[in-house]
Amino acid sequence: MSLEWTETERRQVTRKIVNQTVLLTLPGDVVVTPCRMLNLSIFGACIRWRDTPLFSTALHLSFNDLLTPFECRVVWRQGALAGLMFVY
Repeated sequence: MSLEWTETERRQVTRKIVNQTVLLTLPGDVVVTPCRMLNLSIFGACIRWRDTPLFSTALHLSFNDLLTPFECRVVWRQGALAGLMFVY
């Protein structure tokens, strides 16, 4: 994580409301599953997955059909919702 962000509380950062389908993969592109991204910030995203539960905390998130995957990890889960933090 960048040094200038270490002093910032992640919950105070502005989030952009989105309603976009994104793809999640496990490291090594083992499993690809579509999910719905609900909001996005510089630190991470809130997602809702459909049928596939998240068994790993390390994931890749892609907005463009896996052309540019972003490394992230699950920091919270509540039912079908999960909070992802980008790993910089």
